[in-house]
Amino acid sequence: MSDRPRRRGRISFASVPSDTTWYRPLYQPLVFLSNVAMAAWIYPCWRTVRIRWIPPLDELAQCAERTGRPLVFYSWHAYEPLTLCAFRDVPPEMMPTGIGHDGLLSRMLQQASAWFGFRLWIYRRKSPIRPKHQIIEMVQTRGCNIGLFADSGGPYGRVKPGLPEIARATNAWLVPLVVRARPLIRLRRPWHYEFPLPFCRLWAHHGNPIDGHDATVDVCQEALERVEREARPGG
Repeated sequence: MSDRPRRRGRISFASVPSDTTWYRPLYQPLVFLSNVAMAAWIYPCWRTVRIRWIPPLDELAQCAERTGRPLVFYSWHAYEPLTLCAFRDVPPEMMPTGIGHDGLLSRMLQQASAWFGFRLWIYRRKSPIRPKHQIIEMVQTRGCNIGLFADSGGPYGRVKPGLPEIARATNAWLVPLVVRARPLIRLRRPWHYEFPLPFCRLWAHHGNPIDGHDATVDVCQEALERVEREARPGG
């Protein structure tokens, strides 16, 4: 593993009007136990995984530095546990802030991500301000890279319309990302996830950056599917 100093994780929330359901406190024990379980599973993998970025991140970093524009890494929701390992040694200036929501399923993973040094920003689902507008305002204010899982909260395998809208409004580059690992465990029900195993090998495949001003749902979908095909053995 790299000798870079450990990053300090942090969770912050959108400062927008929001309703809170009365039963939310009842979920706290489940949220805590889920995050502990996730951290206990990921930690030995995070310490022992061998990571390779394909292609290396050098050109992507130069693009971001040269243009001064943020990067929006986007991928399928199933790869979320693998990305915790994939970004382990990425330089701080390239690290994306993970985007989550304040619903139960997202909260069950958030604290574990922060324990591994990731920064997360949480939008409010029960707010008169739509999530995409909350995200746009955050990126415009902070100018940071972000990570979005395109099928979170929607049909699996379909890019959501808000993705290109966010990139266009924030003058960002969109970076399709697919993470493969071997060996791993696939969970297909009730949710799609892929979990690494200790001492696994991990390949983080990313496509060429897409100018947010030219992005459409079809362009983003086709780019991510192309990276998936190329990431397959023999692809």
